[in-house]
Amino acid sequence: MWFWSSSRRAMIELLLILAAILSFVFGWNNSSFLIGNLSGSGLLTVRDSILLSVCGLLVGVLLEGSKMVKSLSGALAPTPSALGLEVTFAATILVTVALTVAALPASVSAAMVGAFLGVAVSSALRVNAGQAYFVISFWFVAPLLTFFVALGLHRFLSRIVSNFSLLAVDSFNRVGVIATSLAVAYTLGANNVGLIYGTALGGLGSANALLVAVGLTLFAMVGAALLGKRNVSGTLGDKMLALTPQGVLAAFFSSALLVWVGTQLAVPMSISYCLLGGMLGSAYSTRLTVVNRRLASESIATWIVTPVAAFAIAYVALLL
Repeated sequence: MWFWSSSRRAMIELLLILAAILSFVFGWNNSSFLIGNLSGSGLLTVRDSILLSVCGLLVGVLLEGSKMVKSLSGALAPTPSALGLEVTFAATILVTVALTVAALPASVSAAMVGAFLGVAVSSALRVNAGQAYFVISFWFVAPLLTFFVALGLHRFLSRIVSNFSLLAVDSFNRVGVIATSLAVAYTLGANNVGLIYGTALGGLGSANALLVAVGLTLFAMVGAALLGKRNVSGTLGDKMLALTPQGVLAAFFSSALLVWVGTQLAVPMSISYCLLGGMLGSAYSTRLTVVNRRLASESIATWIVTPVAAFAIAYVALLL
């Protein structure tokens, strides 16, 4: 009994450590995406962008993070062993860090889905193929929907502000971008941190669910605050295309909307994928658009590389 208790405690500690590391990496990659676009627009400083991001993140995970508890375990496949959950987190961390270091938009949600499916297949667990197809299909449909929503919204906002004075346009841009950026941070907390939190609970139990949720959010905040300046979004926003303040507003709102829809369906979503679609939609709503097609292609390629790489790593690691 003493040996079982010690082993159980060690397993819980390792699972918590891996979940905390993944939350930190999530804050580094995804919140830096948000911070970079905000500060890059010239409307907010990096410090103010970080403060907005972390506030929205915390509220999102506390209010709606529980909706992602069964998005992997119980939906895609039965809950794997404790070792399987640890491998899921470890593989996700490796893939996300590799892409982040390469300054590419890594999706924690896509990596976790890929890693979880790799563990499930390697463990001979029954995979819910219908749910897996639904999740993957939604990943490709969401950026397309974001593209069209952002395209229409950008045109609509541009017509509205054309009747404003310069001071009124400036105030509108500041309020609008801040509000939509908070919405993006909120959905990041609800969907992405909620996914990490929900997967961890599969091995920890729900006794300390609130404490786990707050703790993981804090680690994500630290990652955003410490490493957010080294932004992925700076690469995308500055090198791939240029957006007007109304374009940023349209991209953020459409992205938040689609990620929020994914949260209601318990579908792990990537804010980077949706923001890419939103930025392109905003850009193509104008007559003159200059886009770095090579960088855009590289970013889209990560949509496939991320879950496949995580699947392979998790599958092989569990066999060793």
